[in-house]
Amino acid sequence: MTTTAISEAPARARGGSAVLPALAGIGGLLAFAGTVVVFDDPLAGATTAAEAAEAMAGAPVGLAAVLLAGYALLAIAVTGRLAAHLAAHLSGSGDPASVRLMPVLGAGHVLLLTAAFAAPAAAVTVGDLVLEGGVTPGGAETALVLMNLAHPMSAWVGIAFLVAVAVAGRRSRGLAAFSIVFAVGLALPPVGWAFTYLMPLWFAGVGIWLWRRA
Repeated sequence: MTTTAISEAPARARGGSAVLPALAGIGGLLAFAGTVVVFDDPLAGATTAAEAAEAMAGAPVGLAAVLLAGYALLAIAVTGRLAAHLAAHLSGSGDPASVRLMPVLGAGHVLLLTAAFAAPAAAVTVGDLVLEGGVTPGGAETALVLMNLAHPMSAWVGIAFLVAVAVAGRRSRGLAAFSIVFAVGLALPPVGWAFTYLMPLWFAGVGIWLWRRA
């Protein structure tokens, strides 16, 4: 009786924790979708720094930054679980260096994207709470510069991350092919920006893949 009770407890624990990557991936996808809906590109019609400052002041950029930060945390959680899975199960045919690089590159990718969305929120915070004069044209211009730097850098780091995943997990053809498709998409200038916004689908898909593998 005692032996049976001890052997069943770990099985329930494994079953409960196995679904966490899927929940993290889907939760990250929902958080990113909420970010896109809330942000709604308020700077699209701005042609001057003054117009950009006015658009930032009236947009919910703070909420967008919070939602994207939630996506970043959940995506990093999926990346960490994937690295642990590959290190434990695919180390015989995978590349240990790629496995070690995955968490760093994955975190760098999502954090750079978060920085691109957080730049307008930072400009609003500084203008309203620090300077108490509202968003200035100079602050808006600085935020736009940071956005245009962080966004492509996020794509470049994302390419390196996906290549590391494909190399480390080449034993799984599905995971490797899924990652290479997204890496090629990020590398192509005409569609690279779109694949940056599709990356939450990759994290959600990998989270579900980890759940099914468990």
